[in-house]
Amino acid sequence: MKNGLDAIYDESTKILILGSAPSVKSLELQQYYANKGNQFWKIISECLNTTDPLDYEKRLELLLQNKLGLWDIYSHFDRMGSLDSNFRQTKLNDFDTLLSTASIKLVIANGNKAYQEVVKSTIFEHYTVIKCLSTSGANNGKAEERKIEWKETLQTTFLS
Repeated sequence: MKNGLDAIYDESTKILILGSAPSVKSLELQQYYANKGNQFWKIISECLNTTDPLDYEKRLELLLQNKLGLWDIYSHFDRMGSLDSNFRQTKLNDFDTLLSTASIKLVIANGNKAYQEVVKSTIFEHYTVIKCLSTSGANNGKAEERKIEWKETLQTTFLS
């Protein structure tokens, strides 16, 4: 089985964004959303009314400055390629340390697979969970709808 990436968060993190597992390209580069077709960084930058810094470490700083955390639902997985429909075996991440350390108020599931796992797990039963359309390149046909959904979710959260 493949290993996922480490969680990105600190004690002031209020919003945890959860994907399913890193893509082949993300694993290769050891960076979240490294596939050029994935629109995650573009969407987050637009939602935060800033320019995508492009440098990965600066992207992570941008998340943390805005109280956003990032992780995946699966810590280990067996999957052909990068599509969520190709998982053969999975193991959930251990969220205990993150949830006891950070100030999580909202969990955003990046796509259907992450959402399905989040809602069937008792780990997140006391958290508000919102599903947003996946930022995956496989979902770029819904780019405008996706951008609106993410923007509404993040702006509503920051205003409350």
